[in-house]
Amino acid sequence: MRLFIAEKPELAKAITTGLSGTVQREDGYFKVGDNLVTWAYGHILGLAEPEDYDDKYKSWKVEDLPFNIDINSFKYIPKDSSKKQLNLIIDLISSKDIKTIVNAGDNDEEGQVLIDEILIYANNNKPVQRVLISDLTEKGVKKALQEIKSNDDFKGLSDSGFARSQADWLVGLNLTRAYTTLAQAQGYQGVLSVGRVQTPILGLVVARDKENESHQSSFYYTVKGNFNSNNINFIANLKVDERITNEDEANNILNICKGKDGVILKAINEPKRTNPPLPYNLLDLQAECSKKYSYKPDKTLEITQSLREKHKLITYNRSDCSYLPENLFSEAPATLESIKANLLDFEDFIDQANSSIKSLAWNDENVTAHHGIIPTAQKVNIKDLSKDELNVYTLIARKFVAQFYEPKEYIHTQIEVDINNNIFTTSSKRTTKQGFEVLFKGEIEDDESEELGNNSNLLENITTNAKANCNNINISKEKTKPKPYYTMATLLKDLTSVAKYIKDPEIKKLLVEKDKDKKGENGGIGTPATRSNHLKTLFDRGYIIEDGKSIKSTETGKKIIELSPDSLQSPDMTALWFEQQKDIQSGTLSREEFLANVENYIKEEIERIKANNKFETLAGGIKCPNCDIGNLRKIKNKDGKFFWGCSNYQGGCKTSFPDDKGKPLILKPSGHKCPDCKDGDLIKRKTVKDKKTSYWWGCSNYSKGCKYTTFDDKGKPKKK
Repeated sequence: MRLFIAEKPELAKAITTGLSGTVQREDGYFKVGDNLVTWAYGHILGLAEPEDYDDKYKSWKVEDLPFNIDINSFKYIPKDSSKKQLNLIIDLISSKDIKTIVNAGDNDEEGQVLIDEILIYANNNKPVQRVLISDLTEKGVKKALQEIKSNDDFKGLSDSGFARSQADWLVGLNLTRAYTTLAQAQGYQGVLSVGRVQTPILGLVVARDKENESHQSSFYYTVKGNFNSNNINFIANLKVDERITNEDEANNILNICKGKDGVILKAINEPKRTNPPLPYNLLDLQAECSKKYSYKPDKTLEITQSLREKHKLITYNRSDCSYLPENLFSEAPATLESIKANLLDFEDFIDQANSSIKSLAWNDENVTAHHGIIPTAQKVNIKDLSKDELNVYTLIARKFVAQFYEPKEYIHTQIEVDINNNIFTTSSKRTTKQGFEVLFKGEIEDDESEELGNNSNLLENITTNAKANCNNINISKEKTKPKPYYTMATLLKDLTSVAKYIKDPEIKKLLVEKDKDKKGENGGIGTPATRSNHLKTLFDRGYIIEDGKSIKSTETGKKIIELSPDSLQSPDMTALWFEQQKDIQSGTLSREEFLANVENYIKEEIERIKANNKFETLAGGIKCPNCDIGNLRKIKNKDGKFFWGCSNYQGGCKTSFPDDKGKPLILKPSGHKCPDCKDGDLIKRKTVKDKKTSYWWGCSNYSKGCKYTTFDDKGKPKKK
């Protein structure tokens, strides 16, 4: 008997259609003839925490870094949400009836690792095969089952995937602890989180902020002409290779063009079509939700998770693909009817839709491991959805409905005028068929929108070689603008193509090559599913903030990038790892060799930051006023109250100050020693009650446990 382990339930169900026998649904698996088909829910195992290897790692100490962990014995821990299914899978693997296991993960590195890690965790020693299924139709599944291979053929792919995830764990946890402990020793409060993907994302924001804030404005001049040709008036822009920065040059154009006759060099009326926008992938959906509803990426991901798992209203929500498999086209009418039942506002749109129209979205060749995010045929009581869930479901449904509308059609007009060897251009468009745009109410950005307020109907009547008189020339003095701060939408888009910012041609080439088979990715960093978590961490740690619609880095975020090596603050590490992962896949580099190199890098980086310890500025730069060596840091005493102590405590400095609303209350010696503890100073305090002010004295060592107080006696502590 064979046991198929699929990456997700949908794939498991598809596999049953290609097997011979009656399908019996059991609790957590299917039985089909002499086969059992079970499933995971994505990754159901995660890498263990450092303290799971050694209790000493429960405390964060720089002297314990790098972790002394055997790279051949990484531990994996079951995820709480999937323990039941994991136990069932292990029981099935161990069953004496099962003779062969089939890895039915998705057709990529992640899919390979996802099932292999379960097999390793289960201590499987039975033969393992590998099936690659991309076409979920019965015909496609049967074809894949006929081409089943040994799982050993994919060892390189598996080792590569394990190497990357384990290396990310080593880099992220070691360096996060190193940066954090060194910073906290200087008084910083909180965790300094760093990582291969997270830190370069922060680096992008910091670089954009610096570019914006260092921008020096300059002036340039734009030239527009008012023209008449065959009694048709229109406005056109001067065509320039470079901006005009000299006002005399602009005025010279005015003098040689105003009132002069020219000729229409080009007058083209071209019929054009715009196809419906593709269904959402996760990144595009996150960008749209940020722009329309100000949702952060992790919130959008959370909402889609609920729509998929709780309400069963949408397909796989972490997809990086916008295309759809052609076998799903036959299910479209049922899906449209369900949308109509769920969204009453869509009733007219569904009635006008034509389910026989097959848009460009239906294309098997462009579908990756997952397809675009679309509605299912599930019907629900829409009142059961939260407002946020309804918002996101409506967006996804609208994009799907658009696939059954005709393209938008319009006439695009281009005009070029020559006046004394100065070329002026304008263009316009006239919609002839609205098509799918009825669904979007002008929300879709159009690069070919009407320019300069010209009447497209009239522009269409202008002919090539006709005379054109320049009635007037308008010169405008414009100020250059800095590159805008990131918004959530523009940042998410940039994460798909960070290679364009890389100066090293080899690094850039590697990043682009990494994404050669991924639609919508061109030298990116992270994945649609992981970027949300990275951005959430950057927000939670206070490294980036939202300022209105803008995403900006904080002083802490800027300082982390300043302290980080180039290899960590840019995507270089991702590119170099990709090159080494190719070597692992080909067998010229082992996983162990790769991880050993990563460990050497971590060790060198920890030594570097220890030798160049510049973390004191992260703590606000509050130097100890007594020893002038350490920094003041906020500490909680055994009673749960805060005080500020010197980081040079082990060096002998016992300076401490009370906490005053998150800052140290630095007190100068009063000259009155505490009679109780004999160490602290008596400090004059003030109390205001019922608009009456009274004074008293208390020991500066209150935070350390000394509770001595006394009344004020003419500006001095009253003796007891």
